[in-house]
Amino acid sequence: MTYLIAIFVYLFILAVIGIYKSRQVKTQADFAVAGRTLSPWIMVCTMLAVWIGTGSIVGNAGKTYEVGMAAFFLPLGTFVGMILLALIATRARNIEALSVPEIIGRRFGNTSRLLAVVALVIAYMVIVSYQFNAGGMVLEVITGKKEKVVLKNENTLTKNQVRKGYFHYEPPRDWTGTTEIQYHVKKKVSDEWSQTPEIFTVRVVRATEIIELRKTLEKEIQELKEKIQEDKDASETDKAILLGLKNTGVIKENTFTRVIIEGYDEGFKKHDEIYRLAAIPPEGELFLHEPVLTAQRATIIAAIFIVAYTMLAGLMSLAFADIVTGIIITVTLLIAFPVLLIKAGGFDGMLTSFTAMGDRPDHMKLIGVFSAADYINFLLPVFLLVLGDANQYQRIFASKNARGARTAVIIMIFLALLIEELIIAESWFAGSMTPDPENGRYILIYAARHFLPLGIGIIFMITVVGIIISTADSFLLVPSTTFIKDIYLNHINPRASEKRIVFMSRLMVLTFGIIAWLVSRVFSESTTVFEKALYAFTVYGSAITPCLVAALFWKRATKVGAIASILAGTVTTLLWEEIIKVHLPAEMAKLDAVLPAITLSVICLVVVSLCTNNKEKAANE
Repeated sequence: MTYLIAIFVYLFILAVIGIYKSRQVKTQADFAVAGRTLSPWIMVCTMLAVWIGTGSIVGNAGKTYEVGMAAFFLPLGTFVGMILLALIATRARNIEALSVPEIIGRRFGNTSRLLAVVALVIAYMVIVSYQFNAGGMVLEVITGKKEKVVLKNENTLTKNQVRKGYFHYEPPRDWTGTTEIQYHVKKKVSDEWSQTPEIFTVRVVRATEIIELRKTLEKEIQELKEKIQEDKDASETDKAILLGLKNTGVIKENTFTRVIIEGYDEGFKKHDEIYRLAAIPPEGELFLHEPVLTAQRATIIAAIFIVAYTMLAGLMSLAFADIVTGIIITVTLLIAFPVLLIKAGGFDGMLTSFTAMGDRPDHMKLIGVFSAADYINFLLPVFLLVLGDANQYQRIFASKNARGARTAVIIMIFLALLIEELIIAESWFAGSMTPDPENGRYILIYAARHFLPLGIGIIFMITVVGIIISTADSFLLVPSTTFIKDIYLNHINPRASEKRIVFMSRLMVLTFGIIAWLVSRVFSESTTVFEKALYAFTVYGSAITPCLVAALFWKRATKVGAIASILAGTVTTLLWEEIIKVHLPAEMAKLDAVLPAITLSVICLVVVSLCTNNKEKAANE
């Protein structure tokens, strides 16, 4: 309750700031770029708060829990991108624009501008969606869990309990072996239960065996998937075997597993309880361990507050709240660094802990963990986003002058690198004390709750909430501002009054907030924040960044080249995973969409521009 009360007090203070600042919002410039009044110091704080968001606090932290020390390479994309952004900042601020698509439109025309808006909205809705999810995570962790409910034969389970991971199996102490959970499934066309029990298999193994067994299971699943895809007339037996492999859990001894059953929960719109236990494993215990506040409800609460706060005063309220958040996140991370390192037993203690866990042999290795494809997949999307991020440009547009904008970005180069590396280091420390992978999904939030002293933990948790809110509000504000400036004022109501524009801006914040919430529900449970972030960064970076840079620096770029570039980047990213990648050789299939998408985007921009440059000149003469 202490954590919860502290966070509610913080949210109340933010609400007061938002209400107070909302009275100062009279024009679109006030709402979108804080009236272009931000000093370099305020700019640094607000740029830091919007960049160090859920992608860092949850995404990079969660990835660090998976890979260990090698995660220190993850911020390199940010570092290089910020250096180049500092070179662009002065020219961008002198344009006096309100949005990135506006810059593209001034140079390449309305078609490019509209396509840029579409790409921006797609990417930013994904980003806002996982900010909502992260806000829900914090609330879920803080409110805690209900008492365990031990399950018996004939107990029924709901789709939500099974899919969300509230259904657990815990083996006996020091026991290894294979056991089965048998269950009946309700039929889709009736209320009858299946006659033959289905099976979820759990293999409990020694820590030293788990890596090899999981790789073997993944390989068997992949090979069978490929066989079924190649053979359109694949037998029902093969499909049943594949389902059985998917419904197999491999865990270490003395841990527990979430039982997430695949293949049965679709098509039950009228039913809720669709699983019924047929046989309890003779070894161990089955139980439900549900949170006091479910992830779905927590996400809705987070989304409502974020949307409402953004609607109040736009960037005017965000910028000044970010001063507090930017200072606190820096100070808190600096204090937490030695606390977590000492609690983990230093590097020797971490080595001992990771060795004992068995499934993390590379967590003390810096080199040799990531492949070349991994470096491309992880670093390039972030670099492209930084270089063209509409959020950072919105802060640049909000600066008092071009010199102040450049100064702020230069400071951000080093401050952002410091904060991101601190996040990774502390996630690494905390990971050595957290053998349970379920808590590793939000390792920093878990660490603040369990490993830090109460006072520091409360401040840290409040800071996490502030970072999530700031990032979500910023990524929600940008598409709303973009829609108003690049579509509403350009095509629908060019003569709208300032009062009408501010009203429509708030309405679009609400609209995009609802869309982002729907997107948060569409993503599968297995998709991590890290993966969502890279996908969104790729959509934006490959579609918009090349055109934006060309609009600012390359005079020979043409309208047709810009259109081809935006389309190539967007379409390649959207089709890569499901349509293109499945037909590629194994080595090429290791690449995510970012390299092919940015390559095609740049090639189209350059080649098409060079081919149409003379025609465009002639048409303008």
